[in-house]
Amino acid sequence: MTDRLLLLRALAEAVTLSGPRPGGGDGPSAAERLCRAAADLLGAAGAALTCAPAEPGRYTACATDEVAARLAELEDLVGDGPAARAARHGRTVGTVLGPGAPARSADLAPDAAEVPPVFVVLAADVLAAEAPVAIRSWPVRVAGRPVAALTVHGPAGCATTEARADGQVLADALAPVLVGPAVAAAPARERRDRAVGMLVAQTGLAPDDAAALLQARAWAEDVAVADLEGAVLGRTTSFADGDAPGPLPA
Repeated sequence: MTDRLLLLRALAEAVTLSGPRPGGGDGPSAAERLCRAAADLLGAAGAALTCAPAEPGRYTACATDEVAARLAELEDLVGDGPAARAARHGRTVGTVLGPGAPARSADLAPDAAEVPPVFVVLAADVLAAEAPVAIRSWPVRVAGRPVAALTVHGPAGCATTEARADGQVLADALAPVLVGPAVAAAPARERRDRAVGMLVAQTGLAPDDAAALLQARAWAEDVAVADLEGAVLGRTTSFADGDAPGPLPA
């Protein structure tokens, strides 16, 4: 699909159909429904929407599945990856991993930013793919300025030239859910900031270093960053000197 209007109409229809039903509770947020619809239209298995991906205060607004969430957390840990580079360079960035995948996509322009090697190695462990899997990010732009990134994972077919063009149209369509006070006060961001603040008090580290420590420990213990944030906020785990890292309380 390459017609912009047809693509946006398909996105709107998919989001409407996935909305809450009378008497069925609140259901997924608008951002989650947009992410899921964009992934489906691109033939991807899942997607994540990351705000300010090239900044220290980056955070994941939503993820459609566990793999998408883990890939977003991995990029938090590494501090670099497809979402950060898509936002930094203002264009789509991606790679294909798994058996038989090329070291560099054949249709990737010579001057396109590649995904950092450390991300590729760790992402391969997350995916544990038996067939080639594409990971690709697009900048989400407001007035031409990247403010977020849409990242999808799925079959190598979702990284074709046509899919890359469609992905940019869909990514920009997500921008309206990211502007305004509702996003500036996003619960996920507030929760991260409070947890990092407690780590600063416990360790004496600078906020950026405390955030990196939080992400590194979550990855080392194979737990979601959000779960570790909850343990820090609930005072059931500590990063103070002498506190040995261990599994989170059941």
